[in-house]
Amino acid sequence: MQALSSKYYPIIVVVLLALLHSPFILSDPDSEVSTRSRGAWTDEGLNTIQVRNFVNHGYLSMDECDNLIKTPYFGFILVPFYSLLGTHIWVGRMLVMACILVVLFLLLKKSETRFFGTVLAIIALLQFHVFHYSHYSMAEMLGVAWILLGIYLIWYAQQKDHWLWMIASTACFSLAYFSKVTFVYAIAIPFMTTYMQFLAGRLSERNEGLSLWKDWSIQAVVTAFFAGTFYFKWYLPNQSVFEMVKANQGSGRFDIADAWTRFTFNLNEFIMVDGMTPFVILLPVAVFGLWSRNKFEANKRILFFGLISWLTLELHHTLMVNPPTRYLLPLYFSILAVVAFAISELASIGLRKTVVLVGLILPLGYNLSFYWGSIQRRSFEIAQVQHYLHRFDLKNETIIGVWGTTLAAETGARCIPVWSDFNASSNPIETHDPSIVFSETNEAESGQAFLSNGIDLKAQADSTKNLRLWRYDVDLHWINR
Repeated sequence: MQALSSKYYPIIVVVLLALLHSPFILSDPDSEVSTRSRGAWTDEGLNTIQVRNFVNHGYLSMDECDNLIKTPYFGFILVPFYSLLGTHIWVGRMLVMACILVVLFLLLKKSETRFFGTVLAIIALLQFHVFHYSHYSMAEMLGVAWILLGIYLIWYAQQKDHWLWMIASTACFSLAYFSKVTFVYAIAIPFMTTYMQFLAGRLSERNEGLSLWKDWSIQAVVTAFFAGTFYFKWYLPNQSVFEMVKANQGSGRFDIADAWTRFTFNLNEFIMVDGMTPFVILLPVAVFGLWSRNKFEANKRILFFGLISWLTLELHHTLMVNPPTRYLLPLYFSILAVVAFAISELASIGLRKTVVLVGLILPLGYNLSFYWGSIQRRSFEIAQVQHYLHRFDLKNETIIGVWGTTLAAETGARCIPVWSDFNASSNPIETHDPSIVFSETNEAESGQAFLSNGIDLKAQADSTKNLRLWRYDVDLHWINR
């Protein structure tokens, strides 16, 4: 096990993972990673379009799209990188991947958590869905990275016994919902973790439980500071947009009335899917095995409590109605992290780390089989459309349509998505005066924003180019102006 003790080991692991991601940085999103929605094919453009318009055209409109209002930190952290490197989708992809790998590097750098970091890389970061969303220019995995870093820093704060690290840890959980507001539940994780540590200390008659009120006080102040900042500096100035998004997306998300039926349905249809099933089956064994232990190697019990708190809070996603893959990512990751922690702890109950690593060949091979499938499926359909658009000078033009936010990302044009129930006027073409309109042939992605207003896009166009993107027929309309 000399490799694990090498000072270069963390760098080697991180570089290897980065190399595994590299074939996908410029390719289309994998066609199997999100089969019940358009997924990253349109969402990478939607997640970044308002910030790209800001960098390219010098204005910021909150109601042109419903994404920035939900992902403020993810959006604004892209600004300096877009300004320096250009408003390319791959810039956001590299940033998300780097954030995940930085947290992994921190886990690998500390000798006490190095083995856990190693198992986490094999079990979680190579898992099919997690792997791909770790290089998509979307906010979900950034939120996951903040939560994982927050749990690591709770443990680190205990090791250092210094309140500054507790502040840093608590800030991470708030930054998770700054990255995407749907992560707001993460603010409960530090309170649950320290309380579980308090109870464990009382039961074992140790002194570590005595600091509960001190820890809770620090966590409450930091959480309140970030909540107040979000409310007064983000929510109130943009309240009208928040209300519009809430009316558009806030109802019918969860099935509470028939919770058990919804849970079993989601478990079978959305959670125990290819790439996740073995790890979901291992989860109860992992939780029971860890919970029944009285001692963790190198005092890592608080890591377990943090991961269990996270997993417990993620269970609310099991009651969602037809959840897209991106909403289930934090649930997937929390399951995988608990399983990874349980496997890493096997080395502290008499099994040699070499034996445990040999046992990881099966999950490694399982994850790599999906990786190989992704390599074989790799496509560049979006890049082909972008190459076509490069033939025209569109920097000062306006392009509308949901698909346009991704397909026209390399043009530098002002792009505006349109939805019939969000931001579509009675005549989006008159309102925005676009040179190009992207729309699926049946306008399903926009809720028939044009047809419902009596607009025949083909009649409005000089010419129409049909594109086959994944399983969708998308029309590129050159508008007669």
